[in-house]
Amino acid sequence: MEHSCKFGPDGGYDSSSSGGSSPPASPRSGPSDSDGSSSSNADEVDRGTSRQLVTVSESSACVLHDIDRHQQRMLALLPAFSPPARAGARADALSRWLAGFDAGWVLDVGALDGGRDGGGLLSRREVGRRVKAWVQALSTMEHVFRLRHQKLKAAHVVAMGEFAAASAGAMLKLAGAVAALGSSPSKLLATLDVYVPVSEAFPVLARLFSWGPAHPVSVAVETALAELVDAARRCRRDLRSSFIRSHYPWRMPQGGEVHPCVGFWMGYFRCLLRNRISLYFILGGGDDHSDSEAPPPRAPAGGLGLVAELISCLETVLEEKSAALAFPGLRQVFMLNNTFAIVCRAMRSELKLLLPPGWVRVREQRMEAYINGYMDASWKPVVSLLDGGGTRTKPGAALGRRSNRLSAFFTSLENACSAQRCWKIPNPVIRGILRKTVTENVMPVYRRYLQEHPEVEVAKGRTAEELEQHLSDLFEG
Repeated sequence: MEHSCKFGPDGGYDSSSSGGSSPPASPRSGPSDSDGSSSSNADEVDRGTSRQLVTVSESSACVLHDIDRHQQRMLALLPAFSPPARAGARADALSRWLAGFDAGWVLDVGALDGGRDGGGLLSRREVGRRVKAWVQALSTMEHVFRLRHQKLKAAHVVAMGEFAAASAGAMLKLAGAVAALGSSPSKLLATLDVYVPVSEAFPVLARLFSWGPAHPVSVAVETALAELVDAARRCRRDLRSSFIRSHYPWRMPQGGEVHPCVGFWMGYFRCLLRNRISLYFILGGGDDHSDSEAPPPRAPAGGLGLVAELISCLETVLEEKSAALAFPGLRQVFMLNNTFAIVCRAMRSELKLLLPPGWVRVREQRMEAYINGYMDASWKPVVSLLDGGGTRTKPGAALGRRSNRLSAFFTSLENACSAQRCWKIPNPVIRGILRKTVTENVMPVYRRYLQEHPEVEVAKGRTAEELEQHLSDLFEG
């Protein structure tokens, strides 16, 4: 049997990577250029562009105003860092300074891991919110120090250096707190989010204030980066070995539909890409396998190969879990649905840019194999009750045996239809392919049997046309 799984745009993903063709461009609607509408369209474009420029200008002005406001706050707090040093005044000024960026909580870094205000671990969403706020605060803070340094009076250079060092030390506490969190999928995202700001912003401050390698802030930065790298690599190992297998509830859908974990994990893999630089430098340059753990077979090289590797892990777990679906053919339908869903989600996102050549075609071949496996498991036993039964014998001696064979065929077919009518194939293209495949394998055998045995009476509702209509109701869920 021949199947084509090169599904086009109607099937849910762009098939250009596997040899498919793009849909033709839609004809242009509306008035032509000759009716005078072109100038009107140009005016509208100009107005739209002007609105965008105004929006950008307003946004830039807001950012500049915000930076100017922070600079004025800094000048007001700077005296606390001028000689003579007073620890209490400095601590108060630093607290007020960080609070102005909505980052005062970094001074109590234990809050990320059930500290004084926590009473238990913070939620994944709250950790993500704090990391996002920290990234924004650090970026703005770095701009404030850099721009203010350009017009700083000599008398304030030392005080501002002390002020910047205290701010940097406080902000670095978050990096250590993230690295110390318990291993989890959300920890890997947080680690990648924090790594780039630490590796980019702090060297700028070090050059600005002439902090050498032995300066406490420089030492703390190196320590934080090493901790982040180690934490991310441990999370990657755990992601492959246990998180995908056990982090999401694995209650199997009894209709063979797409498992909810596919949407969860494919969305998670997309989140990994929001920091591709971190993904490459943290996970691309080192071996994160323990001595007791062999590298995964055929794992793509480089940090960005992690995407293909993790998708393969998800597919492997889906295969393992599908063994719980014992009804003949349901396991193959489940894998067909989930493989198609994975391909759709990959091809509709930036994940497709990081997958190796031929990745889609490999999964198309798998889907073809799932269809063949489904037919062998679900319909080959049904068809075999009639197939090969065409040898002519004396009508009187063989009529009863033929009737029994036909009766067994109808019983088996009805059992299969009753079960598979409740199975779910959400995508209409896949559903159409599977229905057509069933029809093309069952109906010719049935028609041939009736032609070769005209003496067999066909009960009402069991004509070839009625039987074909019966098969068209499969997979409605």
